[in-house]
Amino acid sequence: MNAEIQKITVGELRVGLVGLEEVFQQVSEKNISNGTGLKQRLLDEVKKRNYVPSSMEKKLEAALLKEYKKFLGEEVEENHASGLEIRVLGPSCRACDKVYRDTKTVLAELGKAADLEHIRDLKEIGRYGMMATPALIVNGKVKSSGKIPSKKQLKKWLEEA
Repeated sequence: MNAEIQKITVGELRVGLVGLEEVFQQVSEKNISNGTGLKQRLLDEVKKRNYVPSSMEKKLEAALLKEYKKFLGEEVEENHASGLEIRVLGPSCRACDKVYRDTKTVLAELGKAADLEHIRDLKEIGRYGMMATPALIVNGKVKSSGKIPSKKQLKKWLEEA
């Protein structure tokens, strides 16, 4: 099996899990209702494909339930209280790479730490609902789509975040 790795936020950490989409598909086909049974089933299925330390199981259960709800198309409240989360969406094209580099540069100039990730996978970009790239998302809010923001504009957005 050649399963993809998908990153999710577990507590304060970004964690890569193998075969998460397949797990969600299998669980959704079983029509398990929301609640403890669902969380446990998601965790059990993920553990078949990934190492999960016992100390992380409770946090992972909560994160899996949240991601599963997203998979089903349900509204999920995003929590960004722990700092800056920045996503640059776009394949490895010049414009997308420039937005990523400029964002890193501005973060360094401001002395700010952030969870910065350049998402290149088209399926993952689609999950964000973006049609135009490059796109910049700061703490779950789309700041730019289909253009390269200036460093001045990036600085303003990152200072406000």
